[in-house]
Amino acid sequence: MKRVLCTVAAIMLATTAFAGTGSKVDDMTPQQAMEKMTNCPVCSVWMADPALGASIRHGVGATKNGYAEVLMTNNESMMPAFMKTAAECEKRAAGIPTMAQDQKDKLCPMCVGHMTLMGRNDVTFENIPTPMGIMMVGTGSTPEGVKALHEYAASSKAFGDKMAQAGMEKAKEPMKSKM
Repeated sequence: MKRVLCTVAAIMLATTAFAGTGSKVDDMTPQQAMEKMTNCPVCSVWMADPALGASIRHGVGATKNGYAEVLMTNNESMMPAFMKTAAECEKRAAGIPTMAQDQKDKLCPMCVGHMTLMGRNDVTFENIPTPMGIMMVGTGSTPEGVKALHEYAASSKAFGDKMAQAGMEKAKEPMKSKM
């Protein structure tokens, strides 16, 4: 369950506000989304290794009863770093309930969204390992649970799109010489 939180957040990855967050991803610039991810006490672990960050790929979509999400590396040689980072992210996520409020205030929309979903009794998650990462499936057992998962999928996609845009903009920046 915690791995779901971490690995999805790794994507750097809402169309609507997450329940209770007061934060609308649509109102964020790509740079603000990147800052949220970089400063998140959980997700920032994914930003520590630039080579890993550049190899991460994310996809998410609604299903009939929820959503499916894939987080993976596009470079097989990065799998050890991916798995190590996922484990550290899981460890950090486990500490969210006891985090100081100032740290909770820094959680990115992905973490807040996952924590909101995990608090529901009508939502379940499965993690399915893949050769290059992890697939996560969320299933709702009530119409309200399905709706919450569909909203999360849309939000996750929007946040991921902002992160990807920020990455593309950064790649276009001229390199600074250290002469």
